[in-house]
Amino acid sequence: MGWDMDNIKLKNITKELQEKYPDVGIKRVEIDESSGKSTLYLQPRNKELASLPASKAINLRTFELASVIKRDAVTRSTLDLVKTSPVDKDPNVLYTDAIRYYYEYDVYGAHIDILANFAAKGFENDIDDPDIKLFYDVWNFDVGFQQILDWIFFDLFRVGLVRTYKIIGKYVPGVTYYKIKGDSKAKNVLYSMVEKADKVRHDNLKYLNSRLSKLDGRKLDDRILKLDLAARKKLWSKGYMPVSYTILNPTLLKLEGSQLFNKSKVVLKASSELKKLFNKEYSDLTDDEKLLIKLLPSDFKKSVTKGEIELDPLYVGEIDYRKQPYDLYPKPRGIKAFESLEYKKALRDADLSTLDGISNYILKITVGNDEYPCTSQEQLAAVAQLFNTPSKSFDVVWNHTLEIEKIVSPEIESILGEDKYAQVNKDITGAIAMSRALIDGTENVNVAEAGLIVKAVIEEINYARRLVERWIYREYRQIAEAMGFDRFPKVRWDNTILRDIILYMSTVSQLVDRRMLSYRTALEELGFDFFTERSNMEEELQMVMDGTFGIVGSPFQQAKMGITQPTQGAPKGTPSSGRPKGKVTKPKSKNTSPKTKVPNQSPSNQPAPTDQNVAAFNILKEAKELLSPKQFDEFLEGFLSGLGK
Repeated sequence: MGWDMDNIKLKNITKELQEKYPDVGIKRVEIDESSGKSTLYLQPRNKELASLPASKAINLRTFELASVIKRDAVTRSTLDLVKTSPVDKDPNVLYTDAIRYYYEYDVYGAHIDILANFAAKGFENDIDDPDIKLFYDVWNFDVGFQQILDWIFFDLFRVGLVRTYKIIGKYVPGVTYYKIKGDSKAKNVLYSMVEKADKVRHDNLKYLNSRLSKLDGRKLDDRILKLDLAARKKLWSKGYMPVSYTILNPTLLKLEGSQLFNKSKVVLKASSELKKLFNKEYSDLTDDEKLLIKLLPSDFKKSVTKGEIELDPLYVGEIDYRKQPYDLYPKPRGIKAFESLEYKKALRDADLSTLDGISNYILKITVGNDEYPCTSQEQLAAVAQLFNTPSKSFDVVWNHTLEIEKIVSPEIESILGEDKYAQVNKDITGAIAMSRALIDGTENVNVAEAGLIVKAVIEEINYARRLVERWIYREYRQIAEAMGFDRFPKVRWDNTILRDIILYMSTVSQLVDRRMLSYRTALEELGFDFFTERSNMEEELQMVMDGTFGIVGSPFQQAKMGITQPTQGAPKGTPSSGRPKGKVTKPKSKNTSPKTKVPNQSPSNQPAPTDQNVAAFNILKEAKELLSPKQFDEFLEGFLSGLGK
């Protein structure tokens, strides 16, 4: 009975609420006695807007469906704007990005080209032994060493990791543009060197075999030494001379092993082209491909089919950009600019989106006006058809009631423009450490700023050259061991890049003429090797003395007597030796007498100098010391005939 009474009360309350608020749509009221909570159920009714007829009334939905979505707490990794730092990327992905940035971004790619061109410029070998220099020059030509250096510097500045791979074999000098001296005992100097290299190789193999036969394989130290000697024997058996080089793709390399003391193992992922080469039938191979497969190590050939090739360290050369011994992979030189490059790309995408919006403008066409209204649907369709053309130009013939308006974005001038790129461009040039004044000349700098920029670029180039020099000297040492040389050439580069070469060389030469700088320091400052130049000048001295080439000493100072070179009259002693000792200069007295004109005298009327005989004696004495007897007789005959005249 109590429950019925409560139910009647709720119905009465519901009825009262429905009468009091008819638009709400109250359906019923329920009360939970345990918790004391009341629940009001509503059912919205269809309503009509005052300006619409009943048939077009807006119908409200009678019920709503809801769902609950649970999400984890928002972190930085869930935001689209936050990307992985370049430092945290996988090295192969990072190197792929570096290569892509080089091709896609103008300033970034241009600065790599400039650095690579400057660094590889002016490569030369310097050594005072002409035969050794000739051999290395011809070997450089045969293996395409200059092209290899171009590849190395290119990947060094672009990727930061360079791994070279060489093929060892017997080297035979080819035909080059270098002049080869004749040799009575052999065809020429180069071939005599190659014959000597064969003897060196046989002697080394004999020595290694004797060492290996004496080792006890049961001892740990002997086993380690045996492995090392066996590797050297395998290398010497092939000829020990590098005959070809290539640069490995950094995106296919995997470095493994301990990072301690910079020792790591290089694993190459076999590319599809390499697998295709080894799957070819022997008859389908070209002569170059057959030679390449023949010279490759057997371990390399077996590993190609497995997909990963563990490279022998004896054949791999490494050059890394600013890598510490505890680092396994080096980073690209331009990694500091990667985030700025991506940000600039986002700005460009925004500009492209804006331009796309501009090209898709709205064309507003009005037909008729208040005085001449257009009430015909056919007429509107006809006008619409006139503008339905793929062409951007329209030929429309209509009456005076036609109006056309082109609606475009009013903020276009503030959206497009280079002002928003100013900061990101500064960030990029700061990250790559190069001003745009050196790249395209669009940045104005004063003289002091230009000097600092040039110095920074020169030091960066010198650093890269030092890295490459270490690799070159390792290769040159191996060649010297194979050929039996006691030394190898010193590498020289063009040190005059980004300098006013005329002013620079003129300043150095003036310091030498005034004896403020030694010849050796001047030559080394200009990038030349002192001992090589001294050897060249000694070789050319005889040609200078007989007048074929220039003069001995400085051409800017002339001596009255005691000349060392009869043909061209170069001065005696060192340049700028100063005033003769023991002589005091006389003070100049003021001449008060009027000037008198001295009549011209013919050469025959001029008095002979009192020390002519002494001068002639000194000339003959010094010429006799410098010239051979035959040359002295010829010189004496000409000298006496000159005196007679």
